[in-house]
Amino acid sequence: MVQMLVSFFVTFIDNVMVGGISDEVVGAVFAVNQISFFFFVITYGLLSGAAIYVQQFSGAKDNLHLQQSVRYKLYIGLLFLIIFIPFIFIFGGQIVAYYTRSSTNQETIIVQATQYLPIIILSYLPLMFANIYGSTFREIGKTKLPVMISVISLFTNATLNYVFIYIVKNGIVGVGIATLVARLVEMFLLILISHLRKERFTTGLYKDWRVDLSLVRAINRKTIVMLINETLWSGGIIMQQLALASRVNVLSTLSIVATSTEIFGIIWAGLAVGVGVMLGNTLGEGKVEEAKLLSTKLLWMGITIALSLGFIMFWLAPLIPQLWTTVSQDQKDMATDILRIYMFFLPFFSIANVTYHTLRSGGKTSQALLLDGMVMWFGTVPLSWGLALLTHIPLVWLWTSIQCIDLFKASFGIYLVKRYDWAKNLTNPFAKSTDVATLSN
Repeated sequence: MVQMLVSFFVTFIDNVMVGGISDEVVGAVFAVNQISFFFFVITYGLLSGAAIYVQQFSGAKDNLHLQQSVRYKLYIGLLFLIIFIPFIFIFGGQIVAYYTRSSTNQETIIVQATQYLPIIILSYLPLMFANIYGSTFREIGKTKLPVMISVISLFTNATLNYVFIYIVKNGIVGVGIATLVARLVEMFLLILISHLRKERFTTGLYKDWRVDLSLVRAINRKTIVMLINETLWSGGIIMQQLALASRVNVLSTLSIVATSTEIFGIIWAGLAVGVGVMLGNTLGEGKVEEAKLLSTKLLWMGITIALSLGFIMFWLAPLIPQLWTTVSQDQKDMATDILRIYMFFLPFFSIANVTYHTLRSGGKTSQALLLDGMVMWFGTVPLSWGLALLTHIPLVWLWTSIQCIDLFKASFGIYLVKRYDWAKNLTNPFAKSTDVATLSN
């Protein structure tokens, strides 16, 4: 969570510095970042299946299959890069043009984006390897090293941005180079230190390329479901935002709310990592009953965090929108109302988050999909667009009505978790597995 908090503040500073170049550069960076958002979401989905087994094999002290699970990550990550990078090189310009179609200065933005995009595409290669190594460290319970390296990378990015923007005055090209260098630094440090320290998952990792066929099939089943879920979830978030934006003169309000509540997304992400590591490792050790008890404790911990933060933020809600000095008072008032209502929903957001990752830790990816992606598309999206198109309720009530879906989602999540069919040790079938696939022949 510390890593994510640092990332939040450094990214905020980066955005302020980029805004010092020109509005066109801000637009170009925003448009290209939509491609990067898609890359992040798909990468997370592709690596999630193997992550379940890395957590459990780590708990079982099965280093052989732990390494094979990491090899699977390398395979799937490289395959995605081989497909994604040429695709974006060819169609990236059209994607940028679509996102800037309503801008009066579209041509200038596209010129800037054309300089920026190729550098960012190149940065996806080190970013993928950094994700594979960094996520594996977290999944085996070693979080300090990736946090330290990410902090170094983030401050490298911020420092180089300052140099290229204000000293060298290299504009958007300098911003891209800063990002590429920072991601190369992160990848290099993670790979170098993990191999020098002879971590469990790196010792012998590249001696052969074998992965048990049974393990490949098992991970594939989880990966496909998780990839579908991440695609549905990210698409649903976009559709929800489009529905909210259908109201007149609300974009500044939505921007304030999104920026102000991003900190909670970071907290939920940190909590998710903790849930996955603790439950996954415990299940891998064969301590199923202990995992059941731990799941309840984690659920209450999430609720306690949400209530504590919600109480503080409720009283800060009227002050936060005042930081946007150029926004009209009407939009600030709407933002204040939404922020206060958001604090009421925080415990339910936390329950949904913890229960989702509890199901995922035990390999119940189909139930996680049902709780997350399916609720999004059969509940949140139809409700948001139905209310947006068929009613004239103001933004605050529209937003509140949509969030009520999370009351159901939290209750449904508790029901699924309390069935305890997720509490399984997934490592047992691979204890004596010898059937392997290899690229070394």
